[in-house]
Formats: sequence, structure tokens, C-alpha cells
Amino acid sequence: MKLLILGAGGRTGRLLVDQAVTAGHAVTGFVRSKPDEGDFPPGVAIVVGDARNETDLKKALKDQEAIISTLGSSKPGDRVVAASTAALINSAEIIGVKRVIVMSSFLVTQNFQPHPIVKFILGLMNTIVKDINSGEELLRRSSLDYTIVYATRLTNNPFGPRYKIVSESEKIGASDKISRADAADFLLKQLYDKRYIRKSVIITDK
Repeated sequence: MKLLILGAGGRTGRLLVDQAVTAGHAVTGFVRSKPDEGDFPPGVAIVVGDARNETDLKKALKDQEAIISTLGSSKPGDRVVAASTAALINSAEIIGVKRVIVMSSFLVTQNFQPHPIVKFILGLMNTIVKDINSGEELLRRSSLDYTIVYATRLTNNPFGPRYKIVSESEKIGASDKISRADAADFLLKQLYDKRYIRKSVIITDK
């Protein structure tokens, strides 16, 4: 499949690129700045741009069949998720790419039941949570075949793959975790799994 990966330069994005290449996909990585030589596997096309810029996204989306995004807010107030999601929706609808898989944070789910101390810290991150929620609301109102994947706390543990789906009634906390490699594997599998089209799903370690 011709696959565009947004956030390809991030810690999860790079693992996703490697796994996608190994699986035989034709990968285009979208990054904020030009990577060093050898940062990505041979054959990966790189597009440097701003994910909030529709012109940059349309260039990257040409001839693509699907999109996986691992973009996220890096600091309070940057609103990168809402802005990039709006640009992505408009660009994808114009170019004609329907399938979009987005990795998000378990922090914004109803299943998350934080410890009081963690809840206080999250209060300081309120603008980031609002940014994520705003972006996801735009996605839900779009015509795209989206899947929102909520991963619990990401770690750098080795690839399993070892993950489970969190049920609607199951509670999760800050101690729940999943490796970036396993999260990347799940994201990639959604290219062919139709169960979560226009739905969201929470994943965590077994």
C-alpha cells in the first residue's frame, strides 16, 4: 500500500516507518525538518513540511492510499493537533484519500481514572487535552474513514507484539503502558482491519 506517515521523525513514527517498510508498503515520511542521511530505510520518500499547512500536505498526499499519523502536542498552547487535523481533513478530502489512522493519548478517554496527584498534574496540561479533543471532534465530523487509536503510556520496551484492547467498562491509569513498537504494529494492522473504521479503540500492554 502507498502509505503516508505523519510524524515520521518521532520516536513512534520512526518505528512505524521501519515496520511499514518491512511489511512491503511504499512509505512516504512527513517530517518537520530534513533528516540526516541514513535516518530512514532505503526507498522511503521524505517530504519536509508543516503538518498545519495544506499546501505541504497536498504535496505529500499525492498518489497515497492511506495515512497514519503519530503527531501530538509537544507543549501547552501550541494547538498542533487541532490545526494539523483540520489541514489534514481538508487536504485528504480534496486529494481523495479516505483512510486515516491516528494515534492519540489515553489521557482524553473516559476510561482514564487518574490518581489525585496525577489528576493535579493533568490540570496543568489542560490546553493539550483540549487541543486533542478539538482535533478528534473535527475528525469525527469529517467524511474520512478514520480510526483513532488511544495508546496508554508509551515506553521504549522491545517489540512483542503484546497488546490488548481495553473494553468500554475497563478503567486505565497512569501505570498502564505499551511499547512504542507494539503501538506501531497495531497502527499498521489497521490498514486492513475494518472493525474500527469511524471508531476509536484503546490499546495497552497485556
